[in-house]
Amino acid sequence: MFRPLTRTVPRVANAFTTQKRSMTVLPSGFLTGFYNTIAKSNTTYITFIVVGLVTAEAVYGSVTDRVWAANNDGKTYDTVDWSTFAEDEEEEEE
Repeated sequence: MFRPLTRTVPRVANAFTTQKRSMTVLPSGFLTGFYNTIAKSNTTYITFIVVGLVTAEAVYGSVTDRVWAANNDGKTYDTVDWSTFAEDEEEEEE
């Protein structure tokens, strides 16, 4: 009288499990080498992150300073030609 619902529902689960795709973009050799040299030890991994952040900040800071200096050339205290504002000195008579 009542049929189980599993027979009326088509099986589509096999369509998803038959194809296996690799989700990584990087080659497995690179990931293995990274793990073996850097990520295997917690102290090495944290040191790698800290050194990377300090290096990235140094590069980013120097690039932004150069962009700022290029856009504000002649407008900052260091780049203004102060000789144009010099007053002519008058000789005093006694």
